Amino acid sequence: MDKTFKVALFGLAPNEQNTLGSIFKLAASRSRKYVIVGADARNTAEILLVDADDPKAIQAWKSFSVHNNQIPTVKISKQISADSKEIIIRRPLTLKRVLETLDKVTIEVLKFVPELVVGGDGELNAEANAALQDAASSVQQVKKSGVKALVVDDSAAVRKSMEIQLGLFGMHIDYAETGEEALEHAKKTTDYDIIFLDIMMPGIDGYKVCKTLRANKHFKQTPVIMLTGKGSRFDKLKGTMAGASLYLTKPVEQEQLHSVIKQFLPQLEEAKG
Repeated sequence: MDKTFKVALFGLAPNEQNTLGSIFKLAASRSRKYVIVGADARNTAEILLVDADDPKAIQAWKSFSVHNNQIPTVKISKQISADSKEIIIRRPLTLKRVLETLDKVTIEVLKFVPELVVGGDGELNAEANAALQDAASSVQQVKKSGVKALVVDDSAAVRKSMEIQLGLFGMHIDYAETGEEALEHAKKTTDYDIIFLDIMMPGIDGYKVCKTLRANKHFKQTPVIMLTGKGSRFDKLKGTMAGASLYLTKPVEQEQLHSVIKQFLPQLEEAKG
């Protein structure tokens, strides 16, 4: 899934604006694309680039941010302080510096990792692998949200992809490879905010796990999202009868997973904004 991110500029000399335009054109074949929007469309931007060495640009950005503080900001400067927590691109602007920094913002702040497909088995190219490695490292830096999730799946690849996807939202995650392990977790932790449950597993299947959870007063209202490689109408009906809140057929792409988070954990979407 490709996406073009709108970038608004504050300050920057014409030659640097031209450099950015050229960099963005060279990156047009990537899954992450960038385009500069005019001053009259700044409120539609998803990323702000600010000339930190220009006082007028800083003032204009501060005035704009009063009503648009949810848009992530990247500053451009000749120097970078070692203890600065701001996102900064050091001058001169180069393709590597610009794209690495903006890509980092799309992963850490905007949670965009289209390369990550839950239950997918496609080959990844070098760029996709690099993006996933960046996403995995970014998870360690994300502030914990207090939201707890249980992921139940016998596939290590699925558990890893869910670790990254949910970790980017600061969730605490417990994992289980079997239905029996899932029920053991449920005995110890009764305050899960959401449960992702595979259907086909060794031992107890997902349907029985879901029914057992729903019989427990602590999990009657907990969102249970069933993940499965099956996609028949009968399987969905069986999942619904077992008490599933939603039924997703693998491979589950990032956009689908984010829709689930938006629907069942709206507080995370609000925190992201």
